[in-house]
Amino acid sequence: MTEEDKKPKGDISWRQAMMTAGLALSIPFMIGLPAYVGWLADNHFATSPLWFLVGLILGLFSTAIDIYKLLKRFGQFK
Repeated sequence: MTEEDKKPKGDISWRQAMMTAGLALSIPFMIGLPAYVGWLADNHFATSPLWFLVGLILGLFSTAIDIYKLLKRFGQFK
């Protein structure tokens, strides 16, 4: 019997758990930082809400890509 055979099915490693926790902690920053920069640009250039929305959409899009890559690495997508 190998080490993998001894592991219960569905068990994740500490490395995977830490990566997931790291992503969960970084998601607010990945969405919020571009939106905040857009808000600052709107205040400076008086273009409200153009750059805020652009930053928010970019933050959401980049977060979705990172989550997809993480799930693909865990084998959720083939």
